[in-house]
Amino acid sequence: MRGASRMLLPVLAVLVLAVLALLPSAAVATNYTVGDEKGWNPKVDYTAWVKKHKPFYKGDWLLFNYQNGRSDVVQVDEVGYDNCNKESAITSHNKGISYAFQLKEAKDYFFICSYGYCYSGMKLAVTAKKGPASSSGSSPSSSSSDSDSDSDSSSKPASKSSSKSAAAVPLAAGRGAAPFAAAVGAAAMLLRML
Repeated sequence: MRGASRMLLPVLAVLVLAVLALLPSAAVATNYTVGDEKGWNPKVDYTAWVKKHKPFYKGDWLLFNYQNGRSDVVQVDEVGYDNCNKESAITSHNKGISYAFQLKEAKDYFFICSYGYCYSGMKLAVTAKKGPASSSGSSPSSSSSDSDSDSDSSSKPASKSSSKSAAAVPLAAGRGAAPFAAAVGAAAMLLRML
């Protein structure tokens, strides 16, 4: 019986390798500091900033760094963006000095400052596409940022020194959890046979 199990070992090893090869690689979400080192402030060309950093993908994060009491971050629809009007606000954040927002869907996102600076260009339009970061749905800290207005930013991802940084999301957290578990189980079975 021992000889038969030794003959199955190469077959099982190939099977495990095949399953591992089919698994998607770890998704990568990118953290963007809006406005780079200038942050979310008046007199910054956010249209040029978007052109510099696009494409943006579902799962990416936007980090708004601003001065408390002097500006805010308001997510609006396209009409609110065009008219600098917060009446149809989807979310609004004005506490602390930073706000992290995850692009959870592949769609257009619009942000304004409602303190009057929007009229001089303090507004941001970003299109998130399906793509590299879309299989994750979570950040390194697994926090959600766009559901609660005026929430504390302490649970959000930490500010990065560069304007664009990647954070690998563990495979088991995404859609590849079941095949990953199957591969681990097959590997455990192989170890028992030895």
